[in-house]
Amino acid sequence: MSESVTVRVPATSANLGPGFDCLGLALAITADVTISLRAAHGQASGGLAPLVTAGARAAYRAAGRPEPGELAVSVKGSIPIARGLGASAAGRAAGLVGANALMGEPLALDELLALGAELETHADNMAPALFGGLQVVAREGDRWLHVGVPLAAGLKVVLFVPDFEMPTQESRRRLPKQLSREDAVFNSQRVALLVAALGQGRWELLDAATQDRLHQPVRAEIFPALNDIFAAAKEGGAHAAYLSGAGSTVAALATVGEERIARLMQQAGVARGYGGRTLITEPRAEGARAL
Repeated sequence: MSESVTVRVPATSANLGPGFDCLGLALAITADVTISLRAAHGQASGGLAPLVTAGARAAYRAAGRPEPGELAVSVKGSIPIARGLGASAAGRAAGLVGANALMGEPLALDELLALGAELETHADNMAPALFGGLQVVAREGDRWLHVGVPLAAGLKVVLFVPDFEMPTQESRRRLPKQLSREDAVFNSQRVALLVAALGQGRWELLDAATQDRLHQPVRAEIFPALNDIFAAAKEGGAHAAYLSGAGSTVAALATVGEERIARLMQQAGVARGYGGRTLITEPRAEGARAL
């Protein structure tokens, strides 16, 4: 058995507007996470490292194997933390996949998804972190069901990553406990439309398909520049814009003009007092894998 493994894991973008806790997309922004059974000087102690360790130890317990006394973790690459890009899922997924590889892979990926969803309390980021691509997830009793959705070619994702954090728990605490039937139907229609439009390359439908009445209006109260950044992205030529996960990153879906879209999104944020950086990326078909 090897005593060290490196896992490449992607950032993810969840919800995509109306798909609250059921849609997630893997992005071509990755981190390489090395897990070693031997303690090492200078090992990472912050950032993703505690999440990696938690995932690894959960995998050992699930496989009925003794947990290692020490785990050394190092991370190359950067997935922004507390910005709605699935950093916690990425760290835990890397730990799960890495520990599974070190043990000789006694656990199937679906078992790792269940473990990861238990650690995360939801699976919308964990599924694309493990399986890649666009994933639809649903809970069925104690099981998490997932289906990968084929994506039409040519889609780019433009990100504005603000300098401020929107911790997931704070964002969730403000969500409404009830929805009207009208709002529930509104969101369910748009989730279905979004999945179909992304699969068929019906980019002209994406603006309507990413509308949401469940979480984005409430989160716009925490992030008042949100709607202005949405408008700027569309002015620049984006097909749609949405709050990535719990935020604060804003994602725009585009097929042309990504540099202009990024510039206008950043300008809109700065104009409202929110500095940040932009990233241009695309969907990633592959999830976390041992290199």
